[in-house]
Amino acid sequence: MTYAAFAKVRLALVGMLGVLPLFAGCGGDGDPGAIHDGSAPGTGGASNPGGSQATGGASGTGGASSAGGSQATGGASSTGGGQSTGGRPGTGGSSSTGGGPGTGGRSGTGGASRTGGGPGTGGASSTGGRQGTGGRPGTGGASSTGGSSVPSDGGTTPDTSPAPDGATDTTDSGAAAVRLEGRFDFTDATRPSFGWSGSAMIARFQGTGATLRIDGSPNQFAVVVDGTVSSQVLKVVSGTTQYSLATGLASGVHDVVVWKRTEGNQGENRFLGLDVVGGQLQAPAAAPDRRIEIYGDSITAGYGMDGAGPNCAFTPDTEDHYLTYAAISARDLNADLHAIAWSGIGMYRNYGVTGASSDAMPYVYARTLPSQSGSVWNFDTWQPHAVVINLGTNDASTSGDPGAAYETAYLSFVRSLRQKYPNTFFVLTIGPMLDGSNLTAIKGHLQNVIQTRSSEGDTKMSFLEFPVQVAADGYGCDWHPSPATNAKMATLLTAELKARLAW
Repeated sequence: MTYAAFAKVRLALVGMLGVLPLFAGCGGDGDPGAIHDGSAPGTGGASNPGGSQATGGASGTGGASSAGGSQATGGASSTGGGQSTGGRPGTGGSSSTGGGPGTGGRSGTGGASRTGGGPGTGGASSTGGRQGTGGRPGTGGASSTGGSSVPSDGGTTPDTSPAPDGATDTTDSGAAAVRLEGRFDFTDATRPSFGWSGSAMIARFQGTGATLRIDGSPNQFAVVVDGTVSSQVLKVVSGTTQYSLATGLASGVHDVVVWKRTEGNQGENRFLGLDVVGGQLQAPAAAPDRRIEIYGDSITAGYGMDGAGPNCAFTPDTEDHYLTYAAISARDLNADLHAIAWSGIGMYRNYGVTGASSDAMPYVYARTLPSQSGSVWNFDTWQPHAVVINLGTNDASTSGDPGAAYETAYLSFVRSLRQKYPNTFFVLTIGPMLDGSNLTAIKGHLQNVIQTRSSEGDTKMSFLEFPVQVAADGYGCDWHPSPATNAKMATLLTAELKARLAW
């Protein structure tokens, strides 16, 4: 997906998106608060530390994967440090005195009702234009010496090719453009909207600096220039649309990536353009041939990762999707990534809910824009080679084992995804925040899902356990995984995908 541009790259585009309420997740995250098909909104989504954290148990020995339904033998959970029954109260109370994290955590602020239609179950095109296959740059918008940026939504031919042999395509399309990675809505093609974690704007330019033009909600972005992550986080603020990405660079060709650190519950943004200082925009490197899609909760969103945990309160400053296991693994494998993650969400029930949630993952996964139920993604336009699912922490963290209803919801979800992605390999994961009986229960359910699907003829599926996090690796806010824990998780996920896809 590209946003083609002439060299002067200057568009005076304005407008703001509404700010969504923050549903703060903690370990088991906050309630998503968006509804499906106009039904009643979620119950508010109190946050939760994602199940008990053993305070003294050692982590598993390797998080070994299994296929065809057999139980993984590695990565056993710690048996010490049972779940605390108290937990941190509400929005800032003291930590539990029982050693492990509390099961309460900070409460969510409540989910706003959405009146739009629910997400479709597949096939229908997005209301904002279809995304190019595999995020490849479009061919329109040749470079000029004085023009302004011109939108292009890239190609629309579905990519159903099998996993590649590992070769990297580093050629460019020949057209000056900004490549857009993730789910973008092109209802207004001059200012494509986006909201999911890890949405990215990727560009190559010849010059000494660059400025991003963007508006919308107060989200935060990592800026990576020539492979180095800037120490300065880009923070979108109301009333400002221009943000410097780099200045004073040596004259020459440079690459820049702007990566959304914060999640969909922080609201959406619109990409308006990129201005180059002392030069011109060039064609970006072609999109990688490998594609990964991941569905998860606050663990996958990077909630609280940069905080000095475990007892710090969540703020957007502490969320960092760029350093999550999913993002690291995608970079290690040179793969594009679509991350569909929302703090507090479950497969069957969200945090704080005892029965089924009307806004659990099966009700929001098909959205192009996370807060808008009528914004429907066209799955035909971007076919991943691997789908990773890490959901179950919130299902179990409030009331324990969610039982058969969790398995039923999970089976329905993977069956639906299989209809959309017939050639994709699925990796079902759990961890690293659950332990004890809750972890054992969720692992059993996932193995049952794999066995059932195998009996139905679907053998492109495996199980991977992320071992229980340990104090030596530190904690993020509300007992969430630290950067060190995420790095360990990425190592396991990368190895699993290499083994399953011959990458």
